[in-house]
Amino acid sequence: MKDLIFIYSMFVCIMLCGLWDTAQGRRLHLGSCKVNIHTHELRHHFQHIRQGMISADDQKGIRLLRKDVMDSLQATESCCFLRQLLHFYMDTVFITYTSSHSLHRRTTSVLANSFLSITKDLRVCHANAHCECSEDTRLKFTGIQTTYHKLDQAAGAVKAIGELDSLLEWLERFQHH
Repeated sequence: MKDLIFIYSMFVCIMLCGLWDTAQGRRLHLGSCKVNIHTHELRHHFQHIRQGMISADDQKGIRLLRKDVMDSLQATESCCFLRQLLHFYMDTVFITYTSSHSLHRRTTSVLANSFLSITKDLRVCHANAHCECSEDTRLKFTGIQTTYHKLDQAAGAVKAIGELDSLLEWLERFQHH
């Protein structure tokens, strides 16, 4: 009986630790910077609007968040790139996005608030010199902005939000390192 209680207690402790880890988010190692990001929560919210964004994207041949560009970033520069990208989404994309669907407006607001929270952690890393920004990283980010600004404002916002899947996939790779 004592063995059964011990096994049950261990099982409960393991489950609670797993739930605590999920509630706290995943600690991502972006070079020297360590940030808690709830990628599962971001993905959950994004899934509510993903199909609508893809359907509304009339610029299928253009990519803002190219996998090869994001994968070519040095680990030490991922913090800087993410910081710039999140500011771009908050200061440009989410502000210019308009929709007649209340779900889309609410979801983009939730995503923007989540991005704001992440940037607070990234700001600390940047202040402590854990967020390196090379000229190459700046050029990659500038390429994203340039492509975005070539699009109509509404089309650019839809495209950028529709490509959040690429950002989330990139971030999720840092969970496994």
